[in-house]
Amino acid sequence: MKIDINKIKKLRDITNISIIECKKALIITKGNINEALDHIRKYSKIESIKKSKNKTKEGLILDYVTKDFGILLEINCQTDFVAKSIQIINFGKKILTYVFKYKQENISIIRKVFNQERIKLIGILKENIYIHRIGYIKGEFIGKYIHHSKRIGVIIKSNINNNLLMKQISMHIVMLKPNYICEKNIPKNIINHEYDLQKSIAIKNNKSKIIIKKIIEGRVKKFINNITLYNQKFLFNNKRTVFDVLSENNMKISEFICFELGSKYN
Repeated sequence: MKIDINKIKKLRDITNISIIECKKALIITKGNINEALDHIRKYSKIESIKKSKNKTKEGLILDYVTKDFGILLEINCQTDFVAKSIQIINFGKKILTYVFKYKQENISIIRKVFNQERIKLIGILKENIYIHRIGYIKGEFIGKYIHHSKRIGVIIKSNINNNLLMKQISMHIVMLKPNYICEKNIPKNIINHEYDLQKSIAIKNNKSKIIIKKIIEGRVKKFINNITLYNQKFLFNNKRTVFDVLSENNMKISEFICFELGSKYN
């Protein structure tokens, strides 16, 4: 049956679902838009689209980690209750399996592939569901830590297979949230900005130029130590830096990804 393209467009404007789904509904209802709307409602499409405008402040972090491959996934919803549901957990696991199988890290493609299933899930759970972001690491050895709340998680890439230490380093990252691995990874503009800031503060003191220079250097060094993994005091032994602990075990961390629910930190 040939369907008027204008009817398809009109139905799509009303429901915001795909052209293909609109066409299918119109074919089934022989071109009757009102009946097509009723048909779509039976499958919770309209309700799902309305729900998709609701804000998602809750959710969960899920992972898929093998010896040499790691994925972090953040899915958002509206309530903590739904975040703990088996339906959303299984939905996340299906996405992770797909990403691993096809080595797909493009979030736009992932959202497109799972959009119909997401809409169905919205209809079941009566809340908006959003595939927020995905993190992806390939390497010789991958470690991880997911907090029991599933609100924050880490994956890291190491040069040796020391599962205990990789987990401890991951837990350290969760707690102390470094932005970079070491000083050389910090963009120069960030260090320059901090230097200028500390300089503007220090020159207000009635100190000699030599003292002011030392104050600035000390504060910038402290800033660098606070935001770099290697220079932070180790979570499990604050008398040692992370670099000290890694060196003793011949380990290097070359990459990490940290997702915290709802944040932009990674």
